[in-house]
Amino acid sequence: MINKETISNLLGVSVKSVYNYDKENRPIIRLLENYFTNDDLEEFLETGEIRRLENYDAERADPLFIEYVKHNIHTKVDIIKGGGIFERLNHLIPHKILISILDDLKDEENIELYQRETKKFLIDRIKGYAVATLEKPSQKQLINLIDKNFSNIECYVLIKYHDEILGK
Repeated sequence: MINKETISNLLGVSVKSVYNYDKENRPIIRLLENYFTNDDLEEFLETGEIRRLENYDAERADPLFIEYVKHNIHTKVDIIKGGGIFERLNHLIPHKILISILDDLKDEENIELYQRETKKFLIDRIKGYAVATLEKPSQKQLINLIDKNFSNIECYVLIKYHDEILGK
């Protein structure tokens, strides 16, 4: 059972309020008690995360889901390559640089460990390349294009399978 004091610290209410919430059968108390341990909540209070939930193993991603994303990302990439995003992207960053960025990221261990953060990894890498090769307005536009048009899983698939998605 979770310590009521831990819950009060998490919710920012008094311990008495937590007991009242419990008596009132408020869903938040059931949620916390059913799905988290006291250690989970204390770890979250101390660090801002729960490691057992953060350390998602990307290798366990359902291969069918990856295939689905690979298939459907072609629609976005076609839009990017054709009349929409990619046409603008080609003006912002040469295709070779984008492939180079994706090649570099493909082999990084962090991509596998933190699949849910691949958009951030991609954007950070673009920022790094942009310093040397792109003008600041182009960098911002490119980052906005990726941020607004691609999810983390799509960025992951784009990085891992860019050879077959974009071609070289």
